[in-house]
Amino acid sequence: MAFLRRLCCSRIGPNIFGASVLQPTLTVVGVFTFIAGVLYLPSLGPTRVEMVLALLLLATVALLCTAVGQLAAVLERLEARGDKRA
Repeated sequence: MAFLRRLCCSRIGPNIFGASVLQPTLTVVGVFTFIAGVLYLPSLGPTRVEMVLALLLLATVALLCTAVGQLAAVLERLEARGDKRA
């Protein structure tokens, strides 16, 4: 009976809100956003200034997504380190 309880109640796979899932997901979202924007932008026919501003905005979003993913990983590691000391 204990075996079945452990089998049914134990966690399988990584924590879905953990850094091991969140960091790569946000990196992929940022890169996909930038690439999709770069590929779609010429079809809108913007002026040169509008295109530069749009690319800067897309690059900012991509870097922000990556930074948030890195921050989640750092925070998770600092929390785990703090738990070991306590």
